[in-house]
Amino acid sequence: MSTMTLTARAIRRGLLAAAATSVAFSGVAFAEEVAEKVERIEVTGSRIKQVDMETSSPVTVLSAADIALTGEKTVADVLNNSSINAFGSWRGTSGYGSGASATSSVNMRGLGAQATLVLLDGRRMPGTSSSSGATADTSQIPLAIVERIEILRDGASAVYGSDAVAGVINIITKKEFDGFQLDFSTEQPSVEGGDANRFSIATGFNTDKGNITFTYEYYDTKSVMDRDIWNMDDPSYGDYSSFSSVPNGYYNTGVQDTNEDGTPAFDDDGEPIYVYDFYSNSDMCDQTENVSNGIGEDNSGRCYYSYGEVTKLFGDMERNSFMTNFNYQITDDIQFRGRGSASLSETNTRYAGTPVSTNYPVLAADNQYNPTGKDMTLYMRSVQIGERDTLTETNNFDILGGFVGFADVGNGIDWELNAQYSGSTTNSFNYNLINDNIIQSELDTGNYDIFNTTGMSYEDWDQQMTALYSAANHTGVYQGQFDSTQIDGLASTLLVENDTISLAMLVGAEYEMINFKQMSDPESASGIISGGSGGDDVDAERDRTAAYTEIQLGLPANIDVSMAVRYERYEQSGTLTGASGEIVNSSTFDAVVPKLGVSWRPVDSLLVRASYGDSFRAPNMGEMFSSQSLSFETAYDSVWCEANNDSDANYCATANQHKTWFGGNPNLEAEEGNSLTLGAVWNATDAWSIELSYYDITYDNKIEAVSATDVIRDEKINGSSELVHRGSDGKIEYLESGYINMSSVKTSGFDFATTYNVETGFGDFNFKVDLTHILEFEEQANAESEAIDLAGIQDYPEWRGNFAAAWYYNDFNAAWTTVYIGSQSGDYWRDLGYSYITDTPDYFKHNFQVGYTHDWDGTVTVGVNNLFDEKAPTWYDFAGYRDVNTGLYDVLGRTYYVRLSQKF
Repeated sequence: MSTMTLTARAIRRGLLAAAATSVAFSGVAFAEEVAEKVERIEVTGSRIKQVDMETSSPVTVLSAADIALTGEKTVADVLNNSSINAFGSWRGTSGYGSGASATSSVNMRGLGAQATLVLLDGRRMPGTSSSSGATADTSQIPLAIVERIEILRDGASAVYGSDAVAGVINIITKKEFDGFQLDFSTEQPSVEGGDANRFSIATGFNTDKGNITFTYEYYDTKSVMDRDIWNMDDPSYGDYSSFSSVPNGYYNTGVQDTNEDGTPAFDDDGEPIYVYDFYSNSDMCDQTENVSNGIGEDNSGRCYYSYGEVTKLFGDMERNSFMTNFNYQITDDIQFRGRGSASLSETNTRYAGTPVSTNYPVLAADNQYNPTGKDMTLYMRSVQIGERDTLTETNNFDILGGFVGFADVGNGIDWELNAQYSGSTTNSFNYNLINDNIIQSELDTGNYDIFNTTGMSYEDWDQQMTALYSAANHTGVYQGQFDSTQIDGLASTLLVENDTISLAMLVGAEYEMINFKQMSDPESASGIISGGSGGDDVDAERDRTAAYTEIQLGLPANIDVSMAVRYERYEQSGTLTGASGEIVNSSTFDAVVPKLGVSWRPVDSLLVRASYGDSFRAPNMGEMFSSQSLSFETAYDSVWCEANNDSDANYCATANQHKTWFGGNPNLEAEEGNSLTLGAVWNATDAWSIELSYYDITYDNKIEAVSATDVIRDEKINGSSELVHRGSDGKIEYLESGYINMSSVKTSGFDFATTYNVETGFGDFNFKVDLTHILEFEEQANAESEAIDLAGIQDYPEWRGNFAAAWYYNDFNAAWTTVYIGSQSGDYWRDLGYSYITDTPDYFKHNFQVGYTHDWDGTVTVGVNNLFDEKAPTWYDFAGYRDVNTGLYDVLGRTYYVRLSQKF
């Protein structure tokens, strides 16, 4: 194929040597001999191909060798440890609906997974159906196909479109592979469970006309039980539930409460205030597993259930992944290229037996088995029929075909024309849920002695409870479907090139049609099922149209200017189901977003750069059109608990869940923002490179899902809230939540990276450090509220970094890597009344590995991650259930692994 250089001769002469040095910093090697016409490469951050890896936008490159040094088993784990993943990112855990428990994501700069664009070979990865297509599942990318990962630490909406607010992750796959390769790895954590195995086959064939590669990977990991992670034997552990396998009944005793002076108590309306109490069966509680007996005389009190004893923190997962890359030279100037991939996975997660809590059952006062003679609100859990097991099947596929060509017109035109079809399907089956209506109707028959007032044997009572729950057993079904069809093209040319300047230009256009649908079974959607989530049904479609241009200008004095502008338009419509029935909503969002970058090399070894760009993200279809659904959110009710001195220890437990109605918001506005990046790269010597960058991002109208904790916090700050609904006793009956546009988020900080290589008589050494320091992370909920700087607050570390030292000697190699997460303060939360929130200390996780390359073209690597078994810091000053940020810290402890690779 004919080629034409698109950068100035002056840049080519002055920068080629520096490029070879600077990209060594990024793990990319160049041949020492460079032809007169240098082959151009596409660097993440621009679609215009060029000769220099370092541009006006900062890019971190993780080569396959860098990835191997981490010892991590998935792409998701590699990205989670990156310093730009500032506050950690989602890693699927049990207890989350819509298939979310089977996915992982990346969260650059802490701005949310939806603000990070993930590319596969420069093209958008298919989004997951569980996220309405908004985020890619990084755990689904087989590690065997990855050649390198390029991380653009800069907003790039003008280049890649909506979602590239915080930056871009570009995963480059292996191509032009010739031969056959087998890889196997296994790892075993020190905790019970979590064993993982990975097996892959890669093969490729090259001809003078093209090549084809095929990769298959099988991956499985075993579940990890919560009881093997959290310190449940600690005397301070108190995460038990009133929803118990031994029913608890809450009733009005008929006794009027008294004031402190002994006088009868009345409410504000002059009505008597009565004493409420719990009733349970102490004898049954003593004979039941995983409970704590809090029952006093006359069976007054509660039998508490220890749900953490039976739940899975991480589920069992099995995944099969396939991928093929191919290209064929049709003529000297036209090439056909294609890619196909598929990923099929099954994840089995587990939550505790169903608490019958969507609609509380009531044991009528006249029921023959009612021991109190009063209407009793029941706190029941269907442990007798088994735990809530969820099977999630996730199927993703992606097909790309296109033509890449060159037209000998003017200075030459490079062009592309592509078509891509991708889709994601998620099916979740939630077993052992409970139909509340059936439970109530069965109790009303008067056939169930749930409190064992007749003195049955434990076995007979247990059989009766099993029969009750079996009659109401329900399997919840969720299905999400997302598909995308895209057609796009681009063309680039060199407009001007002489001894003074060069000017290259690229224009392109994209059109994408997206359909998204998610639905639950009718019973779950109608709000009569306990133990699952349902009702957040979506039926929506979106058309995206984009046109863009890029310009690269080479000027005298080794100055390079890049400019980009993009117009993007979203037209979307969907059906929203609410109290008034189905409503069809439609919205249109569009924006023109520019970006400007400048780089300058005053000397060959120093690159100074700056870039500024606007960003734009339209609300996704789930955020706008999901129907109102019921969930149970964990939160501490600081309003009631502080006023009542935590008198109800179970209600005031940090892991207590509150009924929460959550839905989409058709009135959402598009997010807008801008980013500024300043920095320099200095190749101090041939062996030593240093980079320092400053970033500043403003993110307006950021769309956030308001958590139960946020709703309660705002009620406390403002004195009241329309979103909090409380009962006569002042406790929360239910909350309302959803998506809102926040006023703004502003963050800034520094990235630092350095690499040093040294050759000695006893081996070659390579040292790397990357470090991110966050100066501020301010959130402002609305225009009237005060901005809160979260940087340095618990879960928002100001410092994150990585260190790697590698040694290579003949056929042997070894590496030491360290993951660093800075300390965090709990003062902010303690000032709000959460006195149990602790300060978080610095965290270091050290990893070590050794490897050997044998004479039969294969390698053997053994290693240990978290060598010193560093424990993850906890949130509280007491032992709690899931009291660690698992998206930020490793909770599996010391992990041993072995990797084998053999080429043929």
